[in-house]
Amino acid sequence: MESTKEILRAFIAEYAEVDPADPTLGDDTHLFDEGFVDSLGATEIVLFIEDTFHIQITQKDITLYPMNTIREIAEVVDAKLREA
Repeated sequence: MESTKEILRAFIAEYAEVDPADPTLGDDTHLFDEGFVDSLGATEIVLFIEDTFHIQITQKDITLYPMNTIREIAEVVDAKLREA
């Protein structure tokens, strides 16, 4: 079974049109600063998470938790899955 990080990396790599194995797309790469996603991309990631993991990412989540890297996003997703 794929980990949350692997699922997110595959989606983000497809969105950014890069190979998921590209070393510049690491778990701790700042997705916005490095140009992998922009504000539209952030919205796409949230929609992907909600559809894939059947959880809701609220505005409060976005405000309270940093979600700039694959690791940070995966931590929020995994925490919400444990709550469900």
